Amino acid sequence: MMKNMMVAYDGSFTAKAAFDFALDLAKKYGAQIQVLSVARLPEPPTEVETEAVIENASERFKHEFAELRKKAKEAGLTVETHIVSGHPAEQILHWAHEHKVDTILMGHQTRSTLGR
Repeated sequence: MMKNMMVAYDGSFTAKAAFDFALDLAKKYGAQIQVLSVARLPEPPTEVETEAVIENASERFKHEFAELRKKAKEAGLTVETHIVSGHPAEQILHWAHEHKVDTILMGHQTRSTLGR
């Protein structure tokens, strides 16, 4: 049963669609929604670059998260939003494990010529 959902959010069209789908599921199952964005660090990371990347991600997602919260409120729901830094796939899985997430929703992006 879905009780604790996480939306992996990068601001893309497909991530926004995944969030909308999460809202529908949360209403149906009475689930909690957490939105997680990952700031990808340069490799190898330096302290100055890491701080700049996190600051830029925080500023970028601040406005987008406000829109997500507004959509959730209109649907009668609340969401928690979080930004972490690191490799996206690793951080998504780590966050899901640490916060006992039972459902991960994310958009899909095809990078091949045929997929486009």
